Amino acid sequence: MSVLNCIKDFCYWEVYNRFKGNNQDVVCAVIVYENQILAQTAQRNAVINTNDTQYVVPGGKVEPGETLNAAVHREIKEETNLNVDVIQKLGATRNNKYKLHWFICAPTDLSLLKVVEPQKQKELKWVNLDDASINWTPKNAEALQHYKAQIKEVQQTLIKENVK
Repeated sequence: MSVLNCIKDFCYWEVYNRFKGNNQDVVCAVIVYENQILAQTAQRNAVINTNDTQYVVPGGKVEPGETLNAAVHREIKEETNLNVDVIQKLGATRNNKYKLHWFICAPTDLSLLKVVEPQKQKELKWVNLDDASINWTPKNAEALQHYKAQIKEVQQTLIKENVK
């Protein structure tokens, strides 16, 4: 890709789409516990056009003036009632409307876990990252596959630390 095309791409995504409100920041939290991650049922909307139950990792939109880290903590508390430690940022992906910022987090107290917004998500469950039977939404499936090695590395590190 030429330098000119890179500049055009940057201007389109970062300037034009922000002006239109089509590039809102969203945080996505891969919450790890031992060899599992937390999945929640996806909220039904026009994008998810299926009768099958689909899953996503917890997360949501960043509010104006809010840092990404603060948004992770707020969204996870709102959706799961958990307090988390943010371990690291995995990276960012895009779709037509949002810039998705992916983080690995660890819960500080599992006893707090509960469905807080049953009108949005019906279920929270711990799943193995390699479990092919989990029907992730396409964007979540793509990102989890892309960041899989990093997620597994953090899981192994946290398991080793808990053994000590």
